Amino acid sequence: MQNGRVKLRQLWFLILLFICGVGGLIYCKTAPYDHSLSALIGIWEGFYEINPDLVDSNFVIYKSGGYDGQFFYFLAKDLFAYGDWDLIVDSYHFRFHRIGLSLFTGVFSAVIGFSHYPLITILFLFTVFFLSTFCLYSLLPETKKWFVVFYLFSPFSLNANLLLVADSLFVSFGIIAFYFFRNKKTIPAVFFFLLMVITRELGVLFLIPIVFKALLEKKWKDVFLYSIPGFAFLYLVGYGLVHPPNHLGTNPLGFRDMTDLPLFGFFKSFREGGSFQFKLKEIPKILFFISFISLSVFSIQSLKESFSKNIDLLIPIFGSLFVILIAEQGYWRSFDNLSRMFTLILPFSMLLDGALKKPFLRLFLGISITLFFFLIIRILWITPTKEFFFSL
Repeated sequence: MQNGRVKLRQLWFLILLFICGVGGLIYCKTAPYDHSLSALIGIWEGFYEINPDLVDSNFVIYKSGGYDGQFFYFLAKDLFAYGDWDLIVDSYHFRFHRIGLSLFTGVFSAVIGFSHYPLITILFLFTVFFLSTFCLYSLLPETKKWFVVFYLFSPFSLNANLLLVADSLFVSFGIIAFYFFRNKKTIPAVFFFLLMVITRELGVLFLIPIVFKALLEKKWKDVFLYSIPGFAFLYLVGYGLVHPPNHLGTNPLGFRDMTDLPLFGFFKSFREGGSFQFKLKEIPKILFFISFISLSVFSIQSLKESFSKNIDLLIPIFGSLFVILIAEQGYWRSFDNLSRMFTLILPFSMLLDGALKKPFLRLFLGISITLFFFLIIRILWITPTKEFFFSL
């Protein structure tokens, strides 16, 4: 490292070190479950019982708990192994327009075999993540290349990938797309923005300032090309409404069911049994709250200082902050759910003009490293072993 710059060979070394660490974490995380990678999917017994044909044999099934990774798995298996649209998830309206991860991993799983879905998904998620790391490295200023370390060791991306959910993949696609956009390579930029949008709808917010600027400059070709991902998303949503699955979900929630008044979810999350309670387990939540406040102040400062240079990044960042702001208490009570909301903000905030000199951003990056070590401790020593059995 010289003058704040991480050389490429040093970045390769850090990635190799990271891979070894992730391997160790996966080994420890799956140890109580006979080292089956299927334990990472998070299949709950209830959804196993109502989707018995979709679960491969000898997959770990939890008697309680479970997590969102199971829904990406169910969707991929139904799309490529059955195609009868007979699966049942928790809420159709929140799952089926986020089809990206299921499409990509489903294609490979259909060829190699769905019994290898957990390994295929892990390899796919981390491969795209490493590609995005090199893209972010290229986008950072020469004297600030070492800040890529904060992205490589992001607790938000790592946690999402270990849960086999799409948040880190969504952000990785966005970084790659933005790399091509900044280098004026329109076709690959549009392609990766398309992948980003079909992986999670928040990607549309990146396209709004790009299309608006192209309109002002009368670059009609760019207006058309960068509108394609948005229209593709609308088509996907429309198709899902016209051709819904045979079951709309066990708990078909709407937008209002998942939100609350600004920060009410945060304060409500401290209430148990009708009274306010604070326990040691709440400390990460406090760090998340400080991060939210720091990022809000930092983003407003960036908006005031350089509107024209920063607006293309600030719109999706403000979008993520808004999601955190109105999140209901269930999100604030869950480390996994809350951490995923910061996944996009960390890398893209570093690309704002003059951002790396701002103390509020540095505070957030410092907290992210603290949460990275907490995540490791949580996986190794805090998370309890769940009661489980293997599918037939």
